[in-house]
Amino acid sequence: MSLEQQERLLLAQQRRGYRRLRFIPALEQGFVEHRVQRVRRRLLLIVCTALLFQLVYTALDLTLMPLAVGLSVLPLRLLALLGAVAGFFYCRRAQSPPSRVLLAYSGAYALNGACVAAIIHLCWAQGVAMPYDGLFLILLFGYVLLGVSFRAASLSAWGFCGLFLGLGLLLTEPGGALAYQGLFLICANLLGSAGAYLQEHGQRGAWLNLRLLDLARQRAEADDARKLRLLAAASHDLRQPLNAMGLYAQHLLEQSREPGMRRVSRRLATSVEQLSRLLQSLLDYTRLTLPGGVQPRPEAFALRPLLERLGAETRGEAESQGVELQLHCADLWVRSDPLLLERVLRNLLSNALRHAQARRVSIGARDDAGAVLLEVADDGRGLSEAEQAQVFEEFRQLDNPGRNAERGLGLGLAIVRQLAALLEHPLQLHSSPGQGTRFSLRLPAAAAGEWRPRPPVAAALSGRILVLEDDREGREALSGLLQRWGCEVCACADLPDALDRLEQAAPQLLISDYRLAAAEDGLRAIERLREAAGRMLPALLISADLSPELQERCIPAHVTLLGKPLLPARLRQALAVLLPAASELARTAQAGRQ
Repeated sequence: MSLEQQERLLLAQQRRGYRRLRFIPALEQGFVEHRVQRVRRRLLLIVCTALLFQLVYTALDLTLMPLAVGLSVLPLRLLALLGAVAGFFYCRRAQSPPSRVLLAYSGAYALNGACVAAIIHLCWAQGVAMPYDGLFLILLFGYVLLGVSFRAASLSAWGFCGLFLGLGLLLTEPGGALAYQGLFLICANLLGSAGAYLQEHGQRGAWLNLRLLDLARQRAEADDARKLRLLAAASHDLRQPLNAMGLYAQHLLEQSREPGMRRVSRRLATSVEQLSRLLQSLLDYTRLTLPGGVQPRPEAFALRPLLERLGAETRGEAESQGVELQLHCADLWVRSDPLLLERVLRNLLSNALRHAQARRVSIGARDDAGAVLLEVADDGRGLSEAEQAQVFEEFRQLDNPGRNAERGLGLGLAIVRQLAALLEHPLQLHSSPGQGTRFSLRLPAAAAGEWRPRPPVAAALSGRILVLEDDREGREALSGLLQRWGCEVCACADLPDALDRLEQAAPQLLISDYRLAAAEDGLRAIERLREAAGRMLPALLISADLSPELQERCIPAHVTLLGKPLLPARLRQALAVLLPAASELARTAQAGRQ
């Protein structure tokens, strides 16, 4: 049954009502299963309470009453205990049908009540004044604690109370005492039945509401999953041409010799990079707003190398704006997701350089009471209290009324707030007009380990690379750029072509797009190519979807993952690391053959 059909049935039942404490068959079965689950959750406690009740009264029978009378009622006590134990083991069996579970549960309760009624009259018949208050305790137990339906509780309670009154009429002479006892039990049953009716009526209403909420949750999750699929598809389809544009722009910039052409090429490359960053911001923010869209992967790492790399990458932009970039950081280790934390810091630095109107921007970290306080500060114009309340809003830019695209979309600090909450790093903003702004993050400290600095980018590249890319524009752009850098390139459109040309190309490095037109994705294609080559070739996987799941697949496969649009600087940095490793691997393999 679809979610829409279930919702229609539930809403129709709500409108129709359930004064007779019955749903339509399609819903009644679900409510019975829900009740059985509740019974099983409290089954052990209920049965232990019933057993304790009978055992205590058994001990009182044997110690306070004549031994002959105590022994005469012992079989009835044992029968009640046996019924409770049998009901417990039957009800806890997973294969027991729900309707029979409730029948066995109610039957064990009725049996205990009937045994207590018979014990009272058996004692009276032997001249022992057994109080009938035990029946009231059984009634209270059934109506309040048992958790069965109104009908089951009422039928069981009226049944053993009727047995008590019937035995009284048969075994003793009717009188005022029996009439008083009967009136008391009838009134107790009336009150208990009314309470049981109201309780079940409320339970049924609550169940309907919970089912409607659950359906709404399922629909919301389905919508989120659909949005994530749409986001992944849009991310791939939009980044694919952007990826080719960026590579072509870099290729054109490197080929241009005439100053005017180089100026146009540089502006084109800058515009493509701006467009890529704007698209990245939109897609990242959309993913962050969806439940499960981004999953943090915390680990312990050294903070200083990350800050030094960010400072080196940002220093050129800062100097072009006449801003002094300072770094203050001791050798501290933190526990966080390094990729997400890097995104937070990039956005904070970008915000300070673009909007603070500062002469000095600093990024620093220090130990603070067992944690690490990470700060990005500037000496710019500062923010008023009203502006501080607005600065984290989506698409809000306080100093960009003309919506200049070069200054972003106004999503940077909104993404910072989302990521800080996701990483559970408390984020604070300290600012006042004319006194600058300081953003601080509080990170958990970690034990120090070892780290190795990243190797520098090589001045020249050389090596044989096999490129697997089904998009013609992207394939040609990437191949041309790699050849421009000095690499020998074998470009293939699909996996069969790559397998056919593998032996002739003898690649030292594999580069594959993740989403291929074939049934197999790029990661599986890399595995197939490695199997065919007979060795663990270094590999790069290019994907617009940098999901945690894909990252987890790449790590054990020893595949480097790069995101689209592919930034030439990052591609060259990855090649500078992998191509020397490929050369060393080839020399080792050749030495082994010799």
